[in-house]
Amino acid sequence: MVEAVLVDIDGTLIDSNALHTLAWHRAFRRLGLEVETARIHHLIGMGTDKLAPEILGEDATEQIELADTYHGEEYSDKGLIDHAEPLPGATDLLQALKERKVKVSLATSGKEEEVSRYLQYLGGEEYLDAIVNMSEVSGTKPEPDIFRRALEKLGNPSSAVVIGDTTYDIEAAQKLGVPCVCVLTGGLERERLLQAGAKAVYENAYELMSNLDSVLGTDGKKD
Repeated sequence: MVEAVLVDIDGTLIDSNALHTLAWHRAFRRLGLEVETARIHHLIGMGTDKLAPEILGEDATEQIELADTYHGEEYSDKGLIDHAEPLPGATDLLQALKERKVKVSLATSGKEEEVSRYLQYLGGEEYLDAIVNMSEVSGTKPEPDIFRRALEKLGNPSSAVVIGDTTYDIEAAQKLGVPCVCVLTGGLERERLLQAGAKAVYENAYELMSNLDSVLGTDGKKD
């Protein structure tokens, strides 16, 4: 039986990936660049510290810093984050995990201030045992640091599974030898997620919940 579950936030619990895509698109435009929206969308899920260098090149230090600043302004200061909302079944999923007595950590490459807002949308920390955001690690997804830190906070359980929505969740989990199941609510194609190594892909949190005992290796008892 799985002892711990590490859950991504953006695109998995909160409907925010398209908003982040728009924020980055506007940030690059402010730098005088027109970057294809689809290209940005497929990079959502990696840390914000990695996305700008992926577009601009590692040596574009000043532009990278400006892009990150502009993204924050577009997403948080100008209110795109106000349009984020919990995905259908998000809180129910967290509750179902807690009922099955598994330890649960949110594990995200998002910024601390964004995570705080998301927790308000999700109703607080009632169903969580730990929270990890990008400020706590030196390497964000697809590096495994965030998931590693989450496992440490949960007491290094003997078995775990990641729930995410991007190839970066899958890659980070694989580096720790942890399986990753995905939902399609982040906007990536099912085939892309399966090819990246997802153990299973579900339409949304509700479909995942209907298969939760299979994912966790439990018998359906909630105790």
